[in-house]
Amino acid sequence: MQIELSKAEYETLLGALEIASWVLFAHRGDRPSDRMEYHDLEQKLFGYAEAFGFENLIEYVEEHGEYFPTAEYEDHSPVQRFIDEFEDHNFWTELVDRLATRDMLRELGEQAVGAMDPGHQFMRHQEYERKYNEEFEEQGLERLEIKQ
Repeated sequence: MQIELSKAEYETLLGALEIASWVLFAHRGDRPSDRMEYHDLEQKLFGYAEAFGFENLIEYVEEHGEYFPTAEYEDHSPVQRFIDEFEDHNFWTELVDRLATRDMLRELGEQAVGAMDPGHQFMRHQEYERKYNEEFEEQGLERLEIKQ
């Protein structure tokens, strides 16, 4: 099978690879073996950068034996705003969800929450979420503190 890509499509593919790489590796200091097939595919596709005229975006670094995005690409990446938007949304969603779960379990108890039917549990959880969503929309993190 052969896949043909236009120059614009290849550039879009580079953005998709950047997003995927961020999800797979940005939070890690290593490359786990169960993710190497993704890294290997990324390397293969990076290898076509010069043929598409994007040697200013992807370069081969001899000492590492791999391709890397250049500083120019990282400074002007068109997808960084998507990554930033996702991370911001994910931060607030996770913070609210985890605080709501903590409070619900503290106030109602693990047994009571576990005995609820899923729909009722969901509705109760949303009540706890609402409190935090309102707080963070109005105050951001200003009033969030760790009590000792």
